Amino acid sequence: MDRSSFVVTIPGSTSNLGAGFDTASAALSIYLSLTVEPGSDDGITWPADWTLPREENMIEQAYLAACSHLGIPASGLSIGVSNEIPFKRGLGSSGAAIIGGIRIAEHLAGVTLTPQEVFQIAYPLERHPDNLSASFLGGWVISRVGDGSMEAERIESSVNCRFVVAIPEVVVSTAEARRILPTSYSLSDAVFNVQRSALLVHALHTGRKDLLKEATQDRLHQSYRARLVPGLTELLARTALPPELSEELVSITVSGSGSTVLALADGKYEEIGDWMRQSLERAGTSCEIRVLDLDRVGARVSVP
Repeated sequence: MDRSSFVVTIPGSTSNLGAGFDTASAALSIYLSLTVEPGSDDGITWPADWTLPREENMIEQAYLAACSHLGIPASGLSIGVSNEIPFKRGLGSSGAAIIGGIRIAEHLAGVTLTPQEVFQIAYPLERHPDNLSASFLGGWVISRVGDGSMEAERIESSVNCRFVVAIPEVVVSTAEARRILPTSYSLSDAVFNVQRSALLVHALHTGRKDLLKEATQDRLHQSYRARLVPGLTELLARTALPPELSEELVSITVSGSGSTVLALADGKYEEIGDWMRQSLERAGTSCEIRVLDLDRVGARVSVP
């Protein structure tokens, strides 16, 4: 077992992209970085300011699950944490943590797990495939679930938009965002989303940015989740969007279960961010604006 120090870097992610509910995702240039120092003592030593309870610590849970899968002892570690991904904002913080824990065990064991093995360990801990797959694979990803397991495929795309994200102070848990959804939908709404999710894959694969506004429309989850964040409904409707920004604003969606709002943009990133901030602030919602890129690498390990 390798006992030298190493760093695991995992991108955050956005999921759903409107129509692709629980299916479509993308890795973002916002990162969880774990500096790992193998030690001789049992257990894991965390930074002094680390306050996350063990039952919520998905890095540790994933590490232990991966060690069990690999048949190696869960040896003592000291883990330093540098995290840019906010909790409970729809940017894949738990998915990144799970992939990070698995990567730690994988590196210590000196093996390379197949994507299927990674997902076999990860999916029972998260039960939402899209963030896991994007953080692991990088790029644009389509995920699917069947018989209690998940698989994922990368979509090679020439779309070169950037992501402008408005991250509200409002916290939205995935469980809360699930509870507000209907238990059934009309046939017309289901067909609407199937059509647009198929269009989304086509638009990404062919680089057709002109199709993405239509391809990210949704009738299954966004209108319900938008009610949890004051101002989000108006933002999704592009209310008061300056005409000079309409061409550069390719699409706008709820990121994951929220509360983050994500705009795909093809220029004028700061101006679009200012419009997003002002729209939310008019409704009393404070937010942080960040301009991010697509992470094309996914989770990786480096040795200093």
